[in-house]
Amino acid sequence: MGIFDFLKNKSKLTDKESEKQNILNKEELKTNLDNIQKEIFQFLKPLGFKKKGRTFNRQTEDGIYQVINIQSGRYEFGDKYVIPGIRENFYGKFTVNLGVMVKEIYELEGHNKPKDIYQDYDCQIRERLPHLTIKQDHWWALSDDSIKTAREVVDGLNSHGLDWLNKFETRDKICRNLGNVEGGSPRAKLDVALIELHRNRAKAEKLFQDYYHNIEIKNGHKEYVKGLADRLGITLRN
Repeated sequence: MGIFDFLKNKSKLTDKESEKQNILNKEELKTNLDNIQKEIFQFLKPLGFKKKGRTFNRQTEDGIYQVINIQSGRYEFGDKYVIPGIRENFYGKFTVNLGVMVKEIYELEGHNKPKDIYQDYDCQIRERLPHLTIKQDHWWALSDDSIKTAREVVDGLNSHGLDWLNKFETRDKICRNLGNVEGGSPRAKLDVALIELHRNRAKAEKLFQDYYHNIEIKNGHKEYVKGLADRLGITLRN
C-alpha cells in the first residue's frame, strides 16, 4: 500500500468515526433541546399556548391560531452536502419559526380536517424569530449552555416574536396589517381577499380582481388564482 492509499483510507476512517460520533451525540443533543423547549414552554404556557412535539399553538379568535415551532437541523450524510454560503448543515442546531393560521384559508387550500396542533407549514403568515430580532437568519447551537440559549429565545419572543404574532391575532388586524409588514408574502392581498369573502363579499371581489390584474404571467400563479376565483363564484375580468 502506497502513502496516498494509506492517507485515502485514513480519511475514510476519519469520516466514519466522525459520523459515528455525531450519531452517538444525538441523545445528548436531544436532551439539550428538550431542556431548552421546557424553558420556552414555561414562558408560553401562562400565555395560553399548548404544546405538542416541538410546536406551540394558541387560538386568539375563532379559527385564528398563532404557531411557534422549534425546528432542529437534520443530520445530512455525505461530504458533498455542504456548499458554503448556499447549503449549510444545521445538524446540532435549531431555530424558531412563527406563523398564523387562518381556518377559512386553510380549508380553501384543500385541508378539510382540523388538527390538534397546527404546524408552521400550515400557516398563511410566516416569519422566523431571528429575522425579527437580529434581521438575519440564525440557528442556535445545541452544544451551548442550554439555559442561556433558552433565555435568548424567550427574550426574543418577549421583545419581538409575540408582538409580531399579535399583529395578526384577529381578522380585523390581519386585514389591516398583512400587506404592511416588512418582508411579507407577495400573496398577502390575496389572503386578505379570502378573509373578506366571509365578511364583505363586494370588497373581497374587488381585492381579488385587483390582485389578479397585477399578477405577472409566470409560474402558473395567474391560472391558479383564476381557478380559485371560479371555485368561489367570483368572475374576474382580464
